[in-house]
Amino acid sequence: MDDPRRPRTARRMWGLVQPCLLGAVERPLVVVFAGVARVWTAFGSTGRRRACRLASAAPARRAARDAEARLRAIVATYAVSTPLEPRLLVIEDRYAPGVAGSGLFTLHRAGCRVSCRMLVTAYFSSPLPPAETLSRILDAGERALSGIPFTRELVGSDRPHDSGELSRAGHTLTWDRPAAPLPEPAESPYDHRLRLLCEPSPEGGVQGVRSRYGTVFALTLPPVTYYRVPR
Repeated sequence: MDDPRRPRTARRMWGLVQPCLLGAVERPLVVVFAGVARVWTAFGSTGRRRACRLASAAPARRAARDAEARLRAIVATYAVSTPLEPRLLVIEDRYAPGVAGSGLFTLHRAGCRVSCRMLVTAYFSSPLPPAETLSRILDAGERALSGIPFTRELVGSDRPHDSGELSRAGHTLTWDRPAAPLPEPAESPYDHRLRLLCEPSPEGGVQGVRSRYGTVFALTLPPVTYYRVPR
């Protein structure tokens, strides 16, 4: 006569053995995949030297000049349409090598061999008090096709000069406040930099502008990806 306890005993034994069997299979698979992933990342990514060569090639430099001209034109729009007077322009030109990646038992190709982008921050002074300067900037933004995204609708009934910042459409405008003066442009530790331009030569930097002209305004424009080499 069959023992009715035998199926339950077998299930219990299988429950004890199953994790051991799965672990014995999974661990080698994980080790193998980790090795494959490292090789995939090494050979599927663009090396730093090659990425730098691609980013320094003539097509990339032509694209960089075009991007810089567009960004300078935006800065000039603020100078022409508002009381802001340009005092310091910081342009940073970066490149990023394409990097292959991996997930849980999946491998991902790099999206491109290299991509380049440009970042611009312009520092201004104004002959008017901060509150009136900001009011004039909002007036300029109200004009059709002005290219300035800051409007009175953006700030509503708030007093913008108290906030220390306006931000819209990737444009960020900040300014000195009594307890929070703007910092100097930080030279980031980013090691994939093609060029860092400060013009005019920043004698005294932001503090020099502040000492000579008073309140400093900083306009940071959205980064522009101007060149990309597909795989």
